Amino acid sequence: MATIQKTERHLLPEFLRSPSLPTLLIISALVIGAAALLPLVQSSIATSTNGNVRGLEQQRDDWQARIQEKELEVTTMASLERIEEAAKTDLKMVEPKETRYIRVEEAPPEPRRLPSRYLPHAPKEGQSGPAIWEQLLDWLPLP
Repeated sequence: MATIQKTERHLLPEFLRSPSLPTLLIISALVIGAAALLPLVQSSIATSTNGNVRGLEQQRDDWQARIQEKELEVTTMASLERIEEAAKTDLKMVEPKETRYIRVEEAPPEPRRLPSRYLPHAPKEGQSGPAIWEQLLDWLPLP
């Protein structure tokens, strides 16, 4: 009876099946070196991220300072003394000879720091808040 001999097929190349000692030492040194570099890379990334955060915080502080300067400028420009002085000098206006007082029965409006176009819109008189079913749907954890 004739038999066919099977040739063994190795899944791994000869290099990986029986590595020599110098090859094994080189591979392990490379792995240890890569593992040693990992904390250094992480520290470098954390340092650069920290620098970015500090830069953004500085920009935010600069913008807040600019906003406060503009609010001060708006307040200064809207002061009655400045307006009165501009009316007398630029427009050549004078104080009235007779003063008349008018009684107004309505409460004065609230003072605002910004023009109304920058404030959120108030709901109209005919509109009410959200319906009950909308409030109930807000409570449900829907995607």
